[in-house]
Amino acid sequence: MDQKIDNYLKRLEQQNLKGGYWNISRETGQYLYQQIEKYKPQLIVEIGSSNGYSTIWLALAAKKVGAKVLTYEFVPDKVKELVENLQKTKLIDVVNIIPDNANLRLAEIEQTIDFVFLDGRKNEYLDQLKMLEPKLSKKAIIIADNAISHKHNLQEYLYYVNNNNKLYQSSLKDIGTGLAITKRK
Repeated sequence: MDQKIDNYLKRLEQQNLKGGYWNISRETGQYLYQQIEKYKPQLIVEIGSSNGYSTIWLALAAKKVGAKVLTYEFVPDKVKELVENLQKTKLIDVVNIIPDNANLRLAEIEQTIDFVFLDGRKNEYLDQLKMLEPKLSKKAIIIADNAISHKHNLQEYLYYVNNNNKLYQSSLKDIGTGLAITKRK
């Protein structure tokens, strides 16, 4: 990784520790990067980008494999920071930012989706997955954050991906706040 971007990520990590942000851990960012590097998706969808810490990790990997990131964030101040952070890291060119509620805009996606990172409102994960299902490629990977820390809020989502054996194979990774890793069958 470029040292300037790594330093920038470290600065955002320090900002996160001061409060006001619920960014993923560095370990989670590295895991996302590795999965994108391994599976080489063409379209990555992120729901809940906040100030862009996770988006930077996704965009770094996307740039390496020739993919695009489509990210949704509806809080205006966070969108402003997201844009600034992507510009400063020179990753804005691989990211399409939708400054709106994902639930209102997911139906507009026309491309096939290969990779999804869910990190918005926890009680909306299942509805969002169901909206994305018709657009998921046969090799799609869905990663849901906070699967351990917010397990009570994700019960319906976790039940769905763990018991829908015709569509999915799912596992739990104890990384960061917990990741539910779901793959299409």
